[in-house]
Amino acid sequence: MLCKKDSILGAATGLFSKRPYHMVAMDDIAQKARVAKGTLYYHFRSKEDLYAALLQEGLDNLLIRLKAESNENTIEELKLFVNGLAEFFSEKKEFFEVLKREEGKLLSRKLKNCYEKTCSVKGLLHSILQKGMDEGIFRSSLNVQIISEIILGMIKSAIDGKIETKKLSGTIFDMLIYGIKA
Repeated sequence: MLCKKDSILGAATGLFSKRPYHMVAMDDIAQKARVAKGTLYYHFRSKEDLYAALLQEGLDNLLIRLKAESNENTIEELKLFVNGLAEFFSEKKEFFEVLKREEGKLLSRKLKNCYEKTCSVKGLLHSILQKGMDEGIFRSSLNVQIISEIILGMIKSAIDGKIETKKLSGTIFDMLIYGIKA
């Protein structure tokens, strides 16, 4: 059984994934979580705190997952990163929708920690790519920032589709390593 705080975060994630922040009221969250409004405020001082908590929890879970899948082999590590990110977003579609919608707003004071966590995800990818460049596996002329954004963009845009996650991440990985040239 979920604790009340987890139930609240789950309900809030579901609502925020379907409606913009300003269109979700604490009453809506309490009703969906099946808790009294006072219980919401016991766990979260405000809607903004609740929102920041759901983003932080989701990003923490993502980082834990991606860090757990590291590997000595750089190619395999890149494959694990691409697959891990695609699977996480596929499994957590509501969280993914919230994050996608709010990505540009993560610089506000309350969400600064969330912004830093999204930078940590990019940082993991940067380090994999840089390691590959240092080892001579990837071309040294690559711009790590641009390649990272392209990889993340491919995953984000493809998650919305109807492609099975393993097939999706495998195809993205194959394109990265082998290109599309015959």
